[in-house]
Amino acid sequence: MQVGKHKVVVTRKSIKHLYLRVKSAHQVEVSAPRHWPENHIRSIVAERSDWITEQQQKLATKPQPQPASFKNGTRIPFEGRSYTVVLTQTTGRRNASLKDACIELKLPQPDDINAAIKLLDSWYRTQLKQRIQQLLQVWQPVMNVAASDFGVRKMKTRWGSCNTRTGKIWLNFDLIKKSPQSLEYVVVHELTHLYERYHNARFYALMDKFLPDWRVRRKRLNHYE
Repeated sequence: MQVGKHKVVVTRKSIKHLYLRVKSAHQVEVSAPRHWPENHIRSIVAERSDWITEQQQKLATKPQPQPASFKNGTRIPFEGRSYTVVLTQTTGRRNASLKDACIELKLPQPDDINAAIKLLDSWYRTQLKQRIQQLLQVWQPVMNVAASDFGVRKMKTRWGSCNTRTGKIWLNFDLIKKSPQSLEYVVVHELTHLYERYHNARFYALMDKFLPDWRVRRKRLNHYE
């Protein structure tokens, strides 16, 4: 939807009010009630046009984060331990692999920091998905529950989430950097939500039943790792 000079992405939801978010210097998102006519949405967005422009200008002038120093010898986390990055040149396919206490990244241009970080992120994601799948195969029969699907994404404020309506669970991308015990705790936590949506007495009783040391694991995940 185009409203004046603003390109707006509108999502219809089962909500009562309109929510407007300026996601970037070029992206405006609106969540609107399903029954609202398009003209009504346009009118509200138009009224906020000056505010939208102001927010976009702030975002446009905000300093962009630069890639962290990433070179041979950089120490990075994987499964709760620290590994050394080894960057090597290859004329073949880009590849990442674990070798002893090192994570080797093979690239056409090893000094391309952005490409190295992208390759590492892809490898991290693959490793995490494999481990989640293995944990689900172990825990779903034990708990007599099954997620309809799972996904991995970067989250700022939580380690996982569960859509109790669809049965899909999401795990934080950064869990691959934490210990296997911490990942297991989060997987069990999210599967437990398929029994109980809220963090109430029943939920904690189920956690005690399935994973008696879950409090120790949670504390370690949130404070020590």
